[in-house]
Amino acid sequence: MSKETVLWGRYEELRPDQIEAIKSEHSVAYIPWGAIEYHGNHNPIGLDGIKAYGLCLELAQAAGGCVLPTVYHATSTIKAVKDLEHRRHSIEHSEELLKLLAEELFLQLADEGFKVVLLLTGHAGQPHMDLLKEVAKECEKKCTGSKFLAIAEFDILDDSVLVANHSARGETALQLHYRSDLVALEQLGEGDAPTLEKDAVWGEDPRLATAEEGALIAAAFVRAGKAKVDELLKSV
Repeated sequence: MSKETVLWGRYEELRPDQIEAIKSEHSVAYIPWGAIEYHGNHNPIGLDGIKAYGLCLELAQAAGGCVLPTVYHATSTIKAVKDLEHRRHSIEHSEELLKLLAEELFLQLADEGFKVVLLLTGHAGQPHMDLLKEVAKECEKKCTGSKFLAIAEFDILDDSVLVANHSARGETALQLHYRSDLVALEQLGEGDAPTLEKDAVWGEDPRLATAEEGALIAAAFVRAGKAKVDELLKSV
């Protein structure tokens, strides 16, 4: 973090005095949460975490706060879907581990003095996503001095901007926005639209995605996310 940048930073890169300076201005911690999960042959297996981290960084730059390193532990991955044959290139964790890790992160960040802790899960499998949201609610009961929120990016966006999908147009657009060098759309070939069974794609054809679209999605998320963060800070 440069000397003149005091309102946000990457948590692991900050000195204690920098963390305290940021926290005194914007007492917000962001937890980007991803998965190691097969996203077809056209996207990297860390897509969920890459987009979550990128979105958290952009949001922190707009709203202030500290962005923690990405968590890559998930349940409800595509590996666990019984009717699919996508068993390779995913790591599936238990629900118990997920809940314990989320709770410890939430409560320890509150103990560090953060008034708002926002967890952004780029992985939206179920019950993975609902478990994280439930942990956030339970932690708020245990620690009344802080606000906890667990969301997916599409939770605060209009459906015309982004809907839940798996390695389809929306996720691929965000991946192109953050790391286009990791995308290989040519792996999908030409012809019929990709499918969940064959290509691990659920949603619109990812071949329609562009980096420009990803930038628009990210900008909309930052606007909505900043409003949410400001609202939570006022309510503490």
